[in-house]
Amino acid sequence: MHRFFVAPDCIDGDDAVVTGAVARQLSTVLRAAPGDRIALLDDTGREYIVTLSRVGAREAAGTVIGRTDDGDVPSAKITLYQAVLKADRFEQVLQKCTELGVATFVPVVAERSVPRVGDNWASSRYPRWLRIITEAAEQSGRSRLPVLEEPMVLSAACDAARGVCLIPWEEERDTGIRVALREAGGYAMRANGVSVFTGPEGGLTEHEVRQAASRGIVPVSLGTRVLRAETAAMVAVAAVQYELGELGG
Repeated sequence: MHRFFVAPDCIDGDDAVVTGAVARQLSTVLRAAPGDRIALLDDTGREYIVTLSRVGAREAAGTVIGRTDDGDVPSAKITLYQAVLKADRFEQVLQKCTELGVATFVPVVAERSVPRVGDNWASSRYPRWLRIITEAAEQSGRSRLPVLEEPMVLSAACDAARGVCLIPWEEERDTGIRVALREAGGYAMRANGVSVFTGPEGGLTEHEVRQAASRGIVPVSLGTRVLRAETAAMVAVAAVQYELGELGG
């Protein structure tokens, strides 16, 4: 069943009406027809099962035949502070880490970040990034959208981070991510959330990592292999979810 995030006012009692991009996708891409069922999500944790009664490129409508509440409550809120990467790589992180359950994304400008986020990011990049997040959330069965925050420099991100805070770094040799997570404990992660920092293509500088460590963010190793920046983000998030039991462990 296809799933779509919509504004709450698209649902009025047992009546559902969608317009814009959702209607166009139903009509021209999916070739939906009256009688087909879809799921609509209002980003509050509620999912509505709708039987379509009419489908057009500008508007589609149907009847709500079922409702479910909050099937997507994570054990802990994960915030990913991801250094800005080249477009396709950053978008891959948004997509895959949405699937993995990240609650908040914060783009971070680091010393070695190649792309620079200008003042026009809200109009030039935000719409595409939000669309990628939305499509990944729909595909992966989430009932709430991750939050996409404004970009910030690394020092400000370090000050903003809360909960159990980790920064994977290829030069770290003493503390593995599994050890750091188990020392923090599941209760601390669930109660306060987890903040994960990952660097750009060229990696974080030693100065940046030391700066983060001085603010209580723990440098951790992801193993002996040198990972691409986008891979490191996915591995770190997956490791957190595994320790929380979110991956069936």
